[in-house]
Amino acid sequence: MPQLSVQRLFDDRRDKLSLTWVGGQRGASRVLNHEALNRPGVGLVGHLNLVHPILIQALGISDIEYLENLDEAHRAASLEALCTNETMAIFLCDGVDAPKFLIEAADRYSTPLFLSLKKSRTFVNLLRPYLQRELSEITTSHGVFLDVLGFGILITGDSQIGKSELALELISRGAGLVADDAVELYQVGPETIQGRCPPLLRDFLEVRGIGVLNIRAIFGETAVRPRKTLRLIVHLERPTKEYFAGLDRLQTKSSTTTILGVETPTVTLAVVAGRNLAVLVEAAVRHYILQTRGYDSTKDFLDRHEAAMREQMGESPPPASSRGSDKTRAPVNTSFDPNATASFDAYTPE
Repeated sequence: MPQLSVQRLFDDRRDKLSLTWVGGQRGASRVLNHEALNRPGVGLVGHLNLVHPILIQALGISDIEYLENLDEAHRAASLEALCTNETMAIFLCDGVDAPKFLIEAADRYSTPLFLSLKKSRTFVNLLRPYLQRELSEITTSHGVFLDVLGFGILITGDSQIGKSELALELISRGAGLVADDAVELYQVGPETIQGRCPPLLRDFLEVRGIGVLNIRAIFGETAVRPRKTLRLIVHLERPTKEYFAGLDRLQTKSSTTTILGVETPTVTLAVVAGRNLAVLVEAAVRHYILQTRGYDSTKDFLDRHEAAMREQMGESPPPASSRGSDKTRAPVNTSFDPNATASFDAYTPE
């Protein structure tokens, strides 16, 4: 089960959140686990709250002023409620100094106390995705995970079908490697899955006949990615006669694969001698991009074919109410701009 200690949280986010550890060092071994994400009535991270439990409390200037203005008895009760119950750690934000009474309470109850130079709202927004990522349920998939045209693409298929060779060709065409062989997938949102590489395999790609390649050393820093949001799955398979016999050449709906309860569009490509799979994968990604913008090329072709048949038969086109008026139909940009794909992954938690 995924878990995160307070000590590792401090080590990982020290520079990102400008952290200083000022009290409660004996609580360094406190652990957050996967259940923390789904505990009813318990918040994961948020601003000061002495009524409803929050695992990680973020205090700002106004919160410290509130505690300072309390009389001794009420302050002692508030500090006990703050440092005990469900609280795992306390972070003082907005660049405020830790008052002596708060440091003493943190040491007394062994509750880790940190200072952060970040604004409290910024701190919460930066820490929440990190906790979500570290504590989410993880599943491992066999395949190669790449950044192709700005989209996270998972290439799957049987062993020795050519996944790594295809990945190497895509990398030579500008794609980025995230993970090879073992891809760690975890959920960061209701409909969002991210993938990363286990630390032991990071930067490496195994190609049969050549060996294990260090992609970062061969192609440079821009050829690898730390993580990526999964957008499309490309499954490779060796075709049979039955495969081609049952193939729908005008398929209008793509299949999906369910990972951690999230459905991901899936494209199946037949591995046949002479096919340029790298070009096919890039075409599949571009086609997917157009679909996300509301354009379906297959439907466009079928509509054009139907209009041509009606014209040959001398029939009038269907009324505008049934097919949509050109004046009311929103225009769709069918041109592909690689730079436009960045908007889909503009926010990727670090």
